[in-house]
Amino acid sequence: MDETPLDREDAISKIPALQTLMQLGYDYLPPREANRLRGGREGEVLLVGVLEDWLRRHNEIQTKGETYAFSEGNIQAAIHALKPVLMDGPIVANEKIYDLLCLGKSLEQNILGSVKSFTLRYIDWEHPENNVFHVTEEFAVERTGSREVRRPDIVLFVNGIPLVVIECKRPTLPGKAHDDPLEQAISQHIRNQKADEIPQLFIHTQLLLALSKNGAKYATAGTSGKFWSV
Repeated sequence: MDETPLDREDAISKIPALQTLMQLGYDYLPPREANRLRGGREGEVLLVGVLEDWLRRHNEIQTKGETYAFSEGNIQAAIHALKPVLMDGPIVANEKIYDLLCLGKSLEQNILGSVKSFTLRYIDWEHPENNVFHVTEEFAVERTGSREVRRPDIVLFVNGIPLVVIECKRPTLPGKAHDDPLEQAISQHIRNQKADEIPQLFIHTQLLLALSKNGAKYATAGTSGKFWSV
């Protein structure tokens, strides 16, 4: 955890969260390394370097007593499927991603002259220890149609897929003694999901967390502020 910012103002809530997640088994990725694993592209939210490797190592085709690897074309098709067009809105896209994560992706492949469909999985639900877990902070994501970026405080990845986004706030914001820090964090989450912000991150997320030193709330993508739960 050599690059964790212990001197930042939000350390009172962020650092304990990072430490807890690392104790739970998440490997810490410094922001620079997380950026390298997505090809240095801030518009990309998948850690493609992690995802490609995991898909190759943990998926195989078994047929007629033999085992075959998925083709490189199918590996790339599986990754492309995780980048749905937002034309129908982020909630519809999020539902499509949810189905892919739970059920996998059916892909056709020619095995010994016979073309059949085989399922490639993104997460090993039966054997959790086979998955890889990463946590990073200040994950810069480029806004839609802009070079500006938003930086969610903490993002958790499973096999290179961003499944959890966390916003951390101090118990009391300077000059705003009456503001609820959790409401500030929730407001930030909701803003970041808008079409002109970073919706490409939230189509993958399955859990959003708002944290302060003395409280926490959670929700899923698209949840309005009043429905966030303690």
